[in-house]
Amino acid sequence: MKVHLKVERTSSGVRVVATGNYEDIIETTLVPRERIGRFVADLILDRVYLKGAQIIVDDAIAFEVFDANDNFDEFAEIIQKAPKGPVSETREAALI
Repeated sequence: MKVHLKVERTSSGVRVVATGNYEDIIETTLVPRERIGRFVADLILDRVYLKGAQIIVDDAIAFEVFDANDNFDEFAEIIQKAPKGPVSETREAALI
């Protein structure tokens, strides 16, 4: 299984777009900033079984063979450190 994640920080949290063998869009708005990484990682793992999956984050291989028991903290940290991404003007206006 191969999963591609595009992670970007928004004005109110993060937005994660998953493509590949798992497709999803997760966007946080009410999660405290310091908990975003763990929240999103938990949510993804609740939705899909990723053991053994290759996970590519922002076009770079983050995990060749993912195992939640061994890689959860690192996975959460990758999401937590998401760079500020482009937010559409319409979406930005809706958040103000």
